[in-house]
Amino acid sequence: MNHTPQIKKAIQFAARKHHGHMRQETEPLPYITHLFSVALLVAEDGADDDVVSAALLHDTIEDTGTTREEIATTFNERVAELVEHVSEKKEIDGKKVGWKERKQAYLKHLEEAPEDALRIAIADKIDNVESKLEAFEKEGKALLARWKQPPEAYVWYHGEALRIAQERLPDDRLTKRLAEAHQKERGMLSGR
Repeated sequence: MNHTPQIKKAIQFAARKHHGHMRQETEPLPYITHLFSVALLVAEDGADDDVVSAALLHDTIEDTGTTREEIATTFNERVAELVEHVSEKKEIDGKKVGWKERKQAYLKHLEEAPEDALRIAIADKIDNVESKLEAFEKEGKALLARWKQPPEAYVWYHGEALRIAQERLPDDRLTKRLAEAHQKERGMLSGR
């Protein structure tokens, strides 16, 4: 990942917006570690500064109250568009929706989202799955008590994201890595 002025600005923006946030479904770590991992994955895949910046900011609209307009003004329209594409809608038609409905709407959107947005989404799922695998190795079944959904729900969700990745970007390095992570996730959870 190049340390360009835009990337530095995105790191600082994400750090401020997610200040004090911790990852809860794995071992407690500052949330920014997840954002760095996603950005590194897309950077290693050859992404440009806008895509890496969007990867760093991918949860700001969804989790911090940051607006699309704020991202467009601070960065540019392309970064804002990419972040918007990978942000789940917590309300649909003005109504708050549950986890499964939110995930279904997100997956449906990924089927037609720009490829760069899909790459960010794939990298996000890779880091989520790999982090859960690492935490499970350390903590075993005790980890499952911190998950907000039953393990089968995550396996379904990651499997659907993988299906979309394999349909749209079958030869991409990130798709292959997600396939490997998802296979390990299924194996880990079936052995509970």
